[in-house]
Amino acid sequence: MKKNLAKSVAVSGVMLAAACIVFLIESLVPPLLPVAPYVKLGLANVFVLLMIVYFGAWQAFLFVIAKNLLTALISWSMFSIAFNLAGSLCAYCIMALLYAVAFPRVSLVSVSIAGAVLSNIARTGVAVLLMEAPSLYLQLPFVSAFSVAAGIIVGVLSILCVKHLPERLTKFE
Repeated sequence: MKKNLAKSVAVSGVMLAAACIVFLIESLVPPLLPVAPYVKLGLANVFVLLMIVYFGAWQAFLFVIAKNLLTALISWSMFSIAFNLAGSLCAYCIMALLYAVAFPRVSLVSVSIAGAVLSNIARTGVAVLLMEAPSLYLQLPFVSAFSVAAGIIVGVLSILCVKHLPERLTKFE
């Protein structure tokens, strides 16, 4: 049992490090949607989906919290933690729920799309609150269309990881 726990913690730690690196690299890319600079592709959500698939909802929740705190500390961007935490928690909630209730009837791509859409809607809501500009809600159609594309990319990457990761990294019995 201790060996399996150690392996689980090690794999989780590597995934956390990878998610933080992907997040930080993605934060260096200029805004992909000029009208909504707080919207991003969310490639680190590949790791959140993998955590949900391999470790379950509870460990994935802890992973999301740790990822957001670490990236806020590393990037020294405490202002953006509101955007990131709101987006990540909303994406996590819908992805964990859909995976638990509807998978495999609903694919990982669909789970990812739902997470991306909800994440960027939450980020828009935070922008409205922080900037006191309800007119930002007019961006939601563009943000949602972008989110669908981002969700497809993240979902396909997640499926590729699930299919091609070595079994010794993903089995903890």
